[in-house]
Amino acid sequence: MKIIDEKNSEEFKNGVLTIGGFDGVHFAHQIIIEKLLKNKENLKTVGGLVTFEPLPYLYFHPNFHFLLTPFLEKVKILETLGLDFVFVYNFDNFFANLEPLMFLNKLKNDLLPKKIIVGNDFRFGRNREGDINLLKNFCENENILIEILPPIKKTGIEVKSTTIREKLILGNIRIANLLLGREYSIKGKVVKGKGRGSLLGYKTANLELLDNKKLIPADGVYACKVKIADDDKIYLGVLNIGERPTFSEKERNIEVHILNFEKNILGKELEIFFIQRIRPEFKFEDVEKLKKKIKEDIEMSIKIFKKERIWEENAKYVEKTQ
Repeated sequence: MKIIDEKNSEEFKNGVLTIGGFDGVHFAHQIIIEKLLKNKENLKTVGGLVTFEPLPYLYFHPNFHFLLTPFLEKVKILETLGLDFVFVYNFDNFFANLEPLMFLNKLKNDLLPKKIIVGNDFRFGRNREGDINLLKNFCENENILIEILPPIKKTGIEVKSTTIREKLILGNIRIANLLLGREYSIKGKVVKGKGRGSLLGYKTANLELLDNKKLIPADGVYACKVKIADDDKIYLGVLNIGERPTFSEKERNIEVHILNFEKNILGKELEIFFIQRIRPEFKFEDVEKLKKKIKEDIEMSIKIFKKERIWEENAKYVEKTQ
């Protein structure tokens, strides 16, 4: 898969396109891409995604901290799905004020698409004024094939990036993962903490996010999987997000206790995969009650791992943990 723009798009013209932000590359996005790949095979051409960087709502709201997939993460996921290219428009003042019809004409001139496939809620152009009807009329006039996919649902819930964000902000990891079609994850670098985990008898790795625009789920305790950079193993752990109210701290922290793990990973990059929220963050009367609750959190996480058969898949890395 190649990342292209107006300067190097010649070999990818006359293909099948989909267009959008694709934040999350969630289950509905994946269905659109599957449809695109089938069409490109039938039409014997190339297939790709037209997107924007930054995403329009980040351009208009630079303090937006709720991205599901920052650009490089999104590209990494898209590479696994079989697209030939991702065409990236730099979203700037020009695009922010581009009338819908002018955008479609620019897209036609840049890529000469044979077919466009989008979801039924696709909007485009200045102030999102362009809609499906305008797109249909344009394609008919320009002899471009057009296919509009209906809403895609899972367990009765329409799959949308906005809905996934809402579920994560509420800590509803199971539904968010269901709508994503994979486990939601965050990436961070292990930094030196205050050593509270060791004092409590449970060492933790303190994380500094690699991208501060990335959405962090609700404060609380989570069962999770852990991937350490340059290590092929998947470890199991218990993640805490919050302000450590028992110690009267106010700064939001992210720290993970990896089960049956003693290595020094200071400075390493970790990817944390969310499995299930165990509980919200509490303020405990004393450290002993906190230690007792941490032990219960670990026991609950192990029950979740075993129920989901995650424990069995990773037994050789956690077998000593009780």
